[in-house]
Amino acid sequence: MKYANLYWQSTDLGNGGYRAVNIGDNLQFMVMDYLFQTYLPSEKPVKLQVSELKMYTGEPLRLPLNWSLFDINYMDGDKIAISQDIIPVFLAMTIESGTFQPRYLNEYNFSYLRKYEPIGCRDEYTMKTLEHYGVKAYLNGCLTSVLPKLEMKGERKKVFLVDVPIEAEKFIPKDIREHSEIMTQQYYFSADMSIDKILDTIKSQYCKYAREAKLVVTSRLHVASPCMAMGIPVVFTKNQIDARFGWIDNYIPLYDLKSYEKINWEQGPVEYEEDKKRIIKNFVQRLTGIPDLHLETDLISDIFKSREGRQYINFRDTVYDKFEKAKEFLRANYKREDEFLYSIWGYTDSAESFYNYMCIHYPKAHIKDVIDTYKNEEFHGIKTKRPEMFILEKSEIVFVLPVKASNVAKEFFTDRGVSDRQYVCCGQQFITIK
Repeated sequence: MKYANLYWQSTDLGNGGYRAVNIGDNLQFMVMDYLFQTYLPSEKPVKLQVSELKMYTGEPLRLPLNWSLFDINYMDGDKIAISQDIIPVFLAMTIESGTFQPRYLNEYNFSYLRKYEPIGCRDEYTMKTLEHYGVKAYLNGCLTSVLPKLEMKGERKKVFLVDVPIEAEKFIPKDIREHSEIMTQQYYFSADMSIDKILDTIKSQYCKYAREAKLVVTSRLHVASPCMAMGIPVVFTKNQIDARFGWIDNYIPLYDLKSYEKINWEQGPVEYEEDKKRIIKNFVQRLTGIPDLHLETDLISDIFKSREGRQYINFRDTVYDKFEKAKEFLRANYKREDEFLYSIWGYTDSAESFYNYMCIHYPKAHIKDVIDTYKNEEFHGIKTKRPEMFILEKSEIVFVLPVKASNVAKEFFTDRGVSDRQYVCCGQQFITIK
């Protein structure tokens, strides 16, 4: 039996000539490479892109998955459609993702998952959901948490602020801010840049954390988890903490909007090497097909068992399809029968959802422009514009939908002296370089 591993998720942005890359997604594939090289060195896994999982034909492959349970790349309508020549080993899966749809929770998919039980789940919400539908599951956390602990040599002074909410900024002590470097996990690469070069860029950022960080402050799971594993102290700050994090809080405190003033800025490294050994042992056993795994999976679930009273909201309730800031603004300023101009910043699935919302609730509102830095598309007969080509009219309102765009748009409008009464940033905004 041969093995396989993923190495790339396709993220091309239409015909705009760019790729959107959340580098944490690709780190998950790199960690799997590390596990193969360290614990199964004789195996040379076949490299696959996520987009190839439906179409692969050939020699059967065992594929470890540390990913989204219902990724749109391997769904056919409402059904999981991974190739019959691929034997998936579900190690650390989550349904808490932007591509999830409630209709995916159907008997066809549960029957498919039962063939590959037990299903390793990244978070408690995913585990409990599967168990509710009769699928055997266990809690594994994210496999980025098993990276090796570093030997910390020399004095470290650098603090990395990686996508930290702007609401947390006033609580950061002066001495920490003075030694900080602001970074992000979300990048846009030219479509003609090779995948290998992009992967090298991703590796270099994580190597930078490993080499220089005294402390990392972040809202990103795939910064907090690997840095914690490497022995780097982590302060986790996120305005709303959703169910994806229903495992890591057994190791580090998770600070939300209501608790930023209580942050412990003297957070030390986390020691959990024995837990790593159990998780890695289970990885090898499950991947190589060793039977009777109940004892090991039970032990791993015990590592991440829920603390009493822990409750998190669902991921989609924090960022997807809600547009709560936009809705609040509209309710406060407009009536259903009002006529007004508006534009959308960010050509995404969210743009379509928001446009439909406006058509239903404000039928006399007229969409004027669609702004996007990276895409060259048409949206309901309107050609997208780059921000520098956009001209804001006096009575116009701009609704900025994606997280990344919300940060860019805030700076764009502030630099031009535009009143915050003329735009609404719906996405989370992060601390940026001033």
